[in-house]
Amino acid sequence: MTRIWKAAALGLLLVLGSLPGCVGYRLGSTLPPDIKTLYIRLFANKCHEPLLEIDATNATIAEFQKDGTLKIYEEDNADVLLEVTLTKVTLSPLAYSKNDRRKPNEYRLRLYASYVLTRVSTREVLAFEKDLVGESTFIFA
Repeated sequence: MTRIWKAAALGLLLVLGSLPGCVGYRLGSTLPPDIKTLYIRLFANKCHEPLLEIDATNATIAEFQKDGTLKIYEEDNADVLLEVTLTKVTLSPLAYSKNDRRKPNEYRLRLYASYVLTRVSTREVLAFEKDLVGESTFIFA
């Protein structure tokens, strides 16, 4: 099941794609120019899937590191704080094996979340979203 949760983490990256100027490739940033560092708090898990918050948090940190727009820092030294709440995860079978019609081998995973991006120094909310949905399909062999 670890592969399923890694897919969930990838789905979350799609969800966080709406975070302005941070996730995904963009020319420039829509964030204020003084924001250069980010702290990502361990995601809150309200969807009752064990350890999903750890995989999703780690995948998000890795994506920010790969993107390079914002550097990851400790909370006290960061410009902004990202808090994410995972609210629901669904896993739907899409395709079945030719050899065993009872066993799905391709799935669609949807991950529902909300986030708040806050300036650390003033606690000013810079961005928030309540009902985000990320979706990914994957083959589970």
